[in-house]
Amino acid sequence: MYSNIDWDAITIKNNFLFQETLRNKSLCKQLLERVLHIQVKTIRYMETEKTMKAQLSSKNTRLDVYVEDKDGNVADIEMQTTDTKSVINYDERDERTIIRELPLRTRYYQNIIGTNMLRKGMHYRELKKAYVIFICTFDPFGAGLPVYHFTYRCKENGNLQMGDLTENIFLNVKAADKTDDEDLAAFLRYVNGQKPDSSFTKKLDEEATHIKNNDDWRLKAM
Repeated sequence: MYSNIDWDAITIKNNFLFQETLRNKSLCKQLLERVLHIQVKTIRYMETEKTMKAQLSSKNTRLDVYVEDKDGNVADIEMQTTDTKSVINYDERDERTIIRELPLRTRYYQNIIGTNMLRKGMHYRELKKAYVIFICTFDPFGAGLPVYHFTYRCKENGNLQMGDLTENIFLNVKAADKTDDEDLAAFLRYVNGQKPDSSFTKKLDEEATHIKNNDDWRLKAM
């Protein structure tokens, strides 16, 4: 049924494999800690099909890896790629279109996350932190940075943050050699196709390999 697919050629960049790999709580927690530089004690996975309910007239969206910590802070982690060669990872949009859409996508995702944090009768002050993290296989802003970290700041005073508890983070796997954070650099190198060379990326690779060799996952991916 799927003998024509070179499963060995599929890497962590494949969105289906990436999502399934981060279902491992330990690996997901370690990735968040490396990206956010905070200690994450526990996480739980949200059933995104049930929780991401926008208004009936709104665009339906399913967030990829949507997790919440014990304090109610939320992180959505997405793999962004322009790979059009994989049978199970096809995306007809070109790189320029994807790059142009990314900031607008983060805006929409943050709106959905915020809407689903508050229930009827709750106060705005009950909103928790919300992170949208895009792991990009290309440079999303063309400045050569390994990490682009955005928060709302005052235009007249760049040191003044708005404090709305939202953060949008874009990782550029093409610039792994430009970060002094070796843990993060190892992860970026791995996603960019190099062999795992850290304890974390070796565990990530082992999990990904185990998953893509599983017949049930292959059927689901198809």
